[in-house]
Amino acid sequence: MVEVAAIVVNFRRAAATLRTVTELRAAGFADLDVLVVENGSGDDSAAQLRAGLGGRAELQVLDHNAGYCGAVNRGLTWARGKGASYVLLLNNDVRLPNGFLEPLVATLRNDPGVAAVAPTTLRPDGRVWAQGGSVRALPNLVRLNAHGRAPHPVTHGPEAVEFVPGACALYRRTDLDAAGGLDESYFMYWEDVVLGARLRAAGRKVVWLPWVRVVHEAGGSSGGPRSPLRKYLCALNSVRWVRAHGRLRHWLALLGFDLLLWPLALAGGVRGGVAKLAGLVDGLRGRRADARAVARWLDG
Repeated sequence: MVEVAAIVVNFRRAAATLRTVTELRAAGFADLDVLVVENGSGDDSAAQLRAGLGGRAELQVLDHNAGYCGAVNRGLTWARGKGASYVLLLNNDVRLPNGFLEPLVATLRNDPGVAAVAPTTLRPDGRVWAQGGSVRALPNLVRLNAHGRAPHPVTHGPEAVEFVPGACALYRRTDLDAAGGLDESYFMYWEDVVLGARLRAAGRKVVWLPWVRVVHEAGGSSGGPRSPLRKYLCALNSVRWVRAHGRLRHWLALLGFDLLLWPLALAGGVRGGVAKLAGLVDGLRGRRADARAVARWLDG
């Protein structure tokens, strides 16, 4: 039995994953087991991880790219076998300070109505990357709360939010099980939005904790925040979400901001703009993301 089971997914960034595991182990929380899921990188990641992890983490190597959601769900099976009370989902582009985990765990220990909790996530420049998130009738539909602003004071909150981004989030394992884990039809991106909605629909609380702060070097595994792969996946999954859950205002926002104003996306790079349009079209056609999208938009 272990209190916290941490899952870190690796895709072609073994050095970053090893750094994350090192920082996690050094953060000072004793009752912790760590699993690294090597998600079919197709390079020498597995060998690097076997050599570098030692006894600091278990390693599970997948023979194909199962997507972020599929890799995490395999980790959840491992966490269930460990009898973990809580599951920490952690990206390998997050920098972790000492003592960050204990307040997150304490929140779930002390309030049985809370299913998920996440810290303030900062950008490397000290501005906010996310203080929780929400879906709004705005460009790209997803809003990372306070993105680009100065962080709220540590005396603020805690505050209920619609979802917590999966870069660094702690979940009650029984709530994850009840929600069915991550929705693998989303492959990567938007899965945290869907999970937050499922938890709240079940009457559970999703909370942002302002007095814990981590730093997120966003988008590493997908090639960066403006990469064609990220543009494609976010566009595709935004349409998938609207088709499944959207209201008229979401359809209007998708039409006005993402389709009619699509030419503005070319300003960030032609390939990224083309990838976004392809994602929107594929979403409207009912397609799902898969490893072929990675081969096309990241490798191609």
